[in-house]
Amino acid sequence: MNSIFKASTTTILWFCCLVAVGCKMTAPIHTWKAAKVDHAPAMRIAVGPIGVASRATNTQVSSVPELQAAATSLQEAMQSTNPSTNPNLLAIHPQDLERASPIQLVSYDQQPNDSAMLGAARNSNAQLILQGNVVNAYLEPPDPIERPTIRSMIFGKKKPPQFITTHWTIIDVSTGQRIAEETRTMDSVRADKYFKQNGFQGGKSDGSLMAAAAKDAWGIVASTTQKSDVELELPWFWAGSARVRKGNGFARQGRWDLAEQEWQDAAENHPWNKAAWKNLSISAVAREDFELARSRLKHADTFWPGDSTFKTQLWLEQQQRQYHKAMGVGPPENGWTFPDATIAVIESNQK
Repeated sequence: MNSIFKASTTTILWFCCLVAVGCKMTAPIHTWKAAKVDHAPAMRIAVGPIGVASRATNTQVSSVPELQAAATSLQEAMQSTNPSTNPNLLAIHPQDLERASPIQLVSYDQQPNDSAMLGAARNSNAQLILQGNVVNAYLEPPDPIERPTIRSMIFGKKKPPQFITTHWTIIDVSTGQRIAEETRTMDSVRADKYFKQNGFQGGKSDGSLMAAAAKDAWGIVASTTQKSDVELELPWFWAGSARVRKGNGFARQGRWDLAEQEWQDAAENHPWNKAAWKNLSISAVAREDFELARSRLKHADTFWPGDSTFKTQLWLEQQQRQYHKAMGVGPPENGWTFPDATIAVIESNQK
């Protein structure tokens, strides 16, 4: 008898938790990712010739000619992946910089000439220089000439992923001083994930790897949009839950306008439905109306500091901060809800 009572109690408790908390699902959303380097919205950026880092001889898994070939491929990718989401950013590539410099931008050893690059950037009225040097790369793994074993014949031999590691330097043209440096690695696994996430078809060659590495590098100096998954509430037992779930289906297809209509109807007819209000706030972020998003989220009171409304509020502010930084806009009139240090720690943990 006691066991039946305990089982019934457990079932009731689980049911109450499901009613109070609900379920979750995700939907794709495009948001802004601000550049790593702060600068004016309108900017001319000189892209220097990509060379091979001097320390590459100590860390390389490829020969110097192979690293130079990787640098050439990355240079071409940088030109073909110019940021299209920022119309105020003008990229000036080496072939255009050559015309503005009386000195060759690349020295006899195929390494970039820093002084010539700075002069060409000034003659081209650029404000920043983006200079890259390949540190390491593994692009075309050779087929191993090894005696096959029973294990390799049964399970096969897993080849390491292709990758490229590049050290990027950002220089202020007016002063000639370095204002930022970053070393970034892109491998074929991350590149494939990037193209699938953004709806592109990546190839098996190093073309998709270089395109992803170039887009990653542009993120240092150019604000771009990114596609990610956002968590939506999926209620079942609250009044209006069917309309909320129908809206979630539209959001899953990228139809945030239709989703918003369903959630709006659920919220107006059942104003105590927290899930409808939280999802409505996310739909406002999808169309970059952050004040409306904040206003809608106030209808979904926070029960405790770690509940889903609190997490949505934190996510909302992260997106608004990135948007303001990307657009060169100051903080909102009433300021930010969370301290700068809190946001910085969360973004650092997400990397």
